[in-house]
Amino acid sequence: MRIEQPWYLIPAAAVALLIVALGNTAYTIAQPWDTLWNFLAYAALTLVLWIATDGNRPWLVPGAVMFLGACMADLAAAAAAAVITAGALSLLQAKPACAESSPR
Repeated sequence: MRIEQPWYLIPAAAVALLIVALGNTAYTIAQPWDTLWNFLAYAALTLVLWIATDGNRPWLVPGAVMFLGACMADLAAAAAAAVITAGALSLLQAKPACAESSPR
């Protein structure tokens, strides 16, 4: 994975450390709020990693987020957040074909 904007790795590491630190606390949040906060944390991590890689390798970023989620036993929330966030970002990043350069 080529890092286009390496300074975004600092917030990505901070979000990952927060996920690990808060995931290992004894305090638990009642459902469904626990799943919602997990989803938002993994979506934020996906967004920051997407910016760091400048959208290159769009399936490697969600894979890394899902790996962290699997290590934290939050695979469902991590997978949903990573796929939805990466899908939305890839749709926003898609450039329409120019009429002059499209094949005839």
